[in-house]
Amino acid sequence: MTWLIFLALAIFSVCIIQLQEGRSRRLQEDCRQLQQNLQLWQDKLRNKESHIDHLQRDFAQLLKWKERASELEEELKRVKQTPNYASAQRLQFLEDYIANSQKNPHVIFLGTFSSLGRHAFEDELRRMLENAKFEIVIVSPWIKRQTWNRMNGPLRKFSRGGGKLRVFMRGSESDYSLGLSDNLQEEISDLGGEVVLVAKLHAKIYMVDRREAIVTSANLTKGGTEANYEGGIWVNDPAVLHEICEFVEDIYQIGAR
Repeated sequence: MTWLIFLALAIFSVCIIQLQEGRSRRLQEDCRQLQQNLQLWQDKLRNKESHIDHLQRDFAQLLKWKERASELEEELKRVKQTPNYASAQRLQFLEDYIANSQKNPHVIFLGTFSSLGRHAFEDELRRMLENAKFEIVIVSPWIKRQTWNRMNGPLRKFSRGGGKLRVFMRGSESDYSLGLSDNLQEEISDLGGEVVLVAKLHAKIYMVDRREAIVTSANLTKGGTEANYEGGIWVNDPAVLHEICEFVEDIYQIGAR
């Protein structure tokens, strides 16, 4: 009977040992799996850290490029607003004008309504503004915001390119109160432009880069561009443009007092 008890204890001990060995193998397998998972996550973490490092370097480079772009934009503005740049552009224009004088017209008549079979004033003005490189001069006693906003696209593009914008208006409070014109000084200043107020102003001139201009009866208002019967001429004759520039400078001196 005693030997049966010993045999049972021996069998029980063997079972316990086998159970413990099985647990030990499972623990070892689990440990290996955990180590593999840990290694995998460490590799992913290193990849993420490397990616973040690349992003940080790229971001730092972008900041440098943005800063440099701002510097170049400011430099371009300074260059475009210097007399030397304007003189060089005018000399180039004169050379082109002489070369093409037999091909292109010097003067075109403009009317308010394109439906009349003539060139439309607003269409020609928009074309000029879209092609402007370094200077836009707008001489219009009355300007309404709604009409100005239709020109805002090419004017904003021109401003970003560093061009010089000068706008001559009457700037009369009575004109504003009667709704004949709007006070656009803030909008023009936002474009980096200069507003020149001339009390007795009646001329309407739109000039771009001192190489082409519109002289017209039309203000930059709905009436001038849509409702009224307005007429004028587009001109690119250098002699006439020289006189227009002198006239603009004269009224600038009056408005700047």
